[in-house]
Amino acid sequence: MHYVVFDLEWNNAGKVNKVDPAVVEAMPFEIIEIGAVKLDEQFRMVSKYSVTIRPRYYPILTSHVAAVTNRKQQSLKYGLDFLDAARGFLEWCGEDYLFCTWSESDTAALKMNLKFYGLADRLQVRCLDIQYLFDVLVEQADMQRSIEYAVDFLRLPKSQPFHLAVNDAWYTGQILRQIVEIVQREQAGLDVIARYAFDPNLNRAYQFSLSGLATIEAVLLELSQQVPQCPACGAALIRQQDWNQDGNKAQATFSCPEHGRVLGKGRLRRKGPEQVIASVSIRLDRDQETGR
Repeated sequence: MHYVVFDLEWNNAGKVNKVDPAVVEAMPFEIIEIGAVKLDEQFRMVSKYSVTIRPRYYPILTSHVAAVTNRKQQSLKYGLDFLDAARGFLEWCGEDYLFCTWSESDTAALKMNLKFYGLADRLQVRCLDIQYLFDVLVEQADMQRSIEYAVDFLRLPKSQPFHLAVNDAWYTGQILRQIVEIVQREQAGLDVIARYAFDPNLNRAYQFSLSGLATIEAVLLELSQQVPQCPACGAALIRQQDWNQDGNKAQATFSCPEHGRVLGKGRLRRKGPEQVIASVSIRLDRDQETGR
């Protein structure tokens, strides 16, 4: 087996691309670049893949994407059609591999674009979220960090610019290799893939907000009276640990008979003297050891 570490850049409609709302709903992000590295079983790089894509639906670069990626509008005039680029990428991936990305958003965007262009409804491969591994196995700060932050934290050399897809994929591969080395030293016997690889075809989470409640206690009571559903199958969840406050956060645990442990997390903030806002997520547990 080998590891395909990939990174995507994409554009969105914003206010500048006038497209059918149905297109925006089906494909809110259109991929404009794919970069990837292939690693062997010892996490050594064996090949690279890099392609720019000429967007069909969102040809005008939004200001946010331009600021994050340092791209110029002219760059969207060149590149392959997505169909050719995606077919080339999937052929390059080969057989018997695991997808690795920095956060789950890249696998979701790839699946969305493949489906929209009629190539595939499912990704026939399991995935690792390296951002999540960095948090739970290394920093343990319960924060979503950037690739550059992790590179600095691990004191890895910064020899290439960030925000080019193939470079970010390469950095993510270096982070993965370092994480595996740390696990081998500190948690011998832990199989990172068996424990943390996930099925990208499952709907893994949903979010909602609560507002108009005056106190944190009222928010917790409201959450306790709800019966949340499994994000993957919609079944009513079985409560294991009720909602409790931890500073400006709230947490609960549930279980689904088919999909195992489900985590409830909320971020609490006060809006004025008489209102508390809660941003809540219900998510499948990514730790397979505790997921059943």
